[in-house]
Amino acid sequence: MGHRINIFIFSIIIFFVAGNIFSGTIEGIDNRAENYYKKRELSKAITEWLKILSLDPDNEKVQKKIEFVYDEKHRKDISLQKATMYLQLAKKEIKRDIKKCKINTEKSIKNFIIAYRIDPKDPTLQKLKKKMKKFDEVIRLEEAKMKLSKQLRSEYYQLLSRARLMMQRGNYIEALKVWDDILVLVPIDKIAHDGKRRAELAIRNRLKYERIMELVRSGIALFNKTKYKQAKFEFKQVLKIDLENVEAEEYIDKIDEILEKKKIYDLKVIQAEQFYISGLENLKGKNFDVSEEDFENVLSLFEDYKDVKQRLKSIAILRKEYEEHQRSIKLKKINKEFQSGIVALIDGKYKDAISAFGITLRLDPNNNLAKRYLKTAQDALKQIMEEIVDENSAYFDIINSLIVPGKYLYERGDYIESRMRWEKILKLFPKNRIATEYLLKCNLKLNPKAFEEFATKIIDEGKILLKHKKYRLALSKFMLIKLILATYPGIDRLIAIASKRSDRKGRTSTVSYADIEKRYKIGMDYYRMGGEDNLAKALEQFRWIVAINPNNVKALINMNKIESQLRVDVEDFQRDEIKLTNKQRRLIRVHYFQGINYYSNNNFQKAIKEWKKVLAIDSKHEKAKNNIRKCLVLIK
Repeated sequence: MGHRINIFIFSIIIFFVAGNIFSGTIEGIDNRAENYYKKRELSKAITEWLKILSLDPDNEKVQKKIEFVYDEKHRKDISLQKATMYLQLAKKEIKRDIKKCKINTEKSIKNFIIAYRIDPKDPTLQKLKKKMKKFDEVIRLEEAKMKLSKQLRSEYYQLLSRARLMMQRGNYIEALKVWDDILVLVPIDKIAHDGKRRAELAIRNRLKYERIMELVRSGIALFNKTKYKQAKFEFKQVLKIDLENVEAEEYIDKIDEILEKKKIYDLKVIQAEQFYISGLENLKGKNFDVSEEDFENVLSLFEDYKDVKQRLKSIAILRKEYEEHQRSIKLKKINKEFQSGIVALIDGKYKDAISAFGITLRLDPNNNLAKRYLKTAQDALKQIMEEIVDENSAYFDIINSLIVPGKYLYERGDYIESRMRWEKILKLFPKNRIATEYLLKCNLKLNPKAFEEFATKIIDEGKILLKHKKYRLALSKFMLIKLILATYPGIDRLIAIASKRSDRKGRTSTVSYADIEKRYKIGMDYYRMGGEDNLAKALEQFRWIVAINPNNVKALINMNKIESQLRVDVEDFQRDEIKLTNKQRRLIRVHYFQGINYYSNNNFQKAIKEWKKVLAIDSKHEKAKNNIRKCLVLIK
């Protein structure tokens, strides 16, 4: 005993130690992530927090932190893109409208500041900072030129043209003088400063200058042939020899912009094609909402991509056709199951009836007819189960151990001992048919008055069943009495009533069979004509028949068919809430946060793939949808 207690205590100690280590591990990772976040190393912070989620997938605190950083990064990315866009617009306006140029420059600076505050270490921001600084000099130069009189501006451009011509002819001493003249007019002219520097270099080291010019010419030739990578290599060689070469720097900037645009365009094409293919697959699989989302994502990248607009228009028609088809299938299933239920109920196959009506109600939850007949079948089955304890019952062995000797004692003529067995059974199951039958037999032999009281009770139960139109059950009660005492007063009349009602399916003396058939034909004529008004008229006829004769199977089935048709909504089958399994929820978390991880490292394409995996499991996952849209905005 002591040994067991020690093991138990040891287990508790291990449990708490392991828990503390686990907690310590998470706390350590979280602290590391927080440090990265404070240093504005966002992607590293997310990577650390994802480690915590791999240990503790349901950690909501960490999930919120990752979401927050993701939102921050997205704000930074959008601001960075806006800053870049406004800078490009400003460059286009520099020669045409300096006022618009300055407005766009201010917008660029404003967005740059937002992005810089979020992630100052972003290398793209660092590059943009340099570009903005250079462009600020260009604006100041342009403003300085504008301050010159018309005559001086004319003189400036003449001098600039002459200086360049002298440089081309190799007359560097003369060119140097002209560059100086330009700087007298515009002291901050970057072009003149660079020209003067190159002229001085040519005078000092002709061979070095010639090598630089040879590389520049080669770079320009390659640039003009759109061989951008080779051209960039040439201009980089220039900067190795002449670190301050403005022309090489400007060409490299131009090439970077062109290559970046090409890279983005290629990414747009790849992404659009992936969404296009996904849209087609979802369309084929009848996933219309997801397909629509895919095609809209394509159009967010390219306004006129292939036949996307036509396919989007066709979705409404295809969806309607599919929904009508599904509705038709559903109505057929409802009708088939309801019909099976009614037939089973009439045949006394109550378990089959319960199953069929249960399926009917799963397909059509508001089907009141199915509800009513399901209860009838359940009540009937309950009655039978109370009357008969079969081999499936947990009480079978107990009851059988009383039935066998009870019958034996009765056959021997030991009615008192036999009756004791049957009374024991009836204490457990008051409506047990075998026990009731033999108790009646015993009472008939031992005490006719007791028999009369018991028989009257059973007859009264049968009459109540007759009143509720449960003819089959009523008949079984009357037949039990007939079996024991064939001459019981009035029993033949009661059996005849129950049998007649059951056979005639509820026809009454006031309504003829011909009247019912006439009504049925009118109902069918309206039904075949179709349309909501005609269906309503048909339903009126069938309801009349069922009110007169509740067991008229044909009318009952058609009545249910029409009621279902009028009730079941076209889209009901699509509106069921998606019930996700724990495994699916876990996969959604994994793919969702892996998408954020890819996004934090600027791998938008892989991020979108992960979020698409989320939507493949749960097509209504709004966060995944929104994140994809955010990515597409950045790609565009």
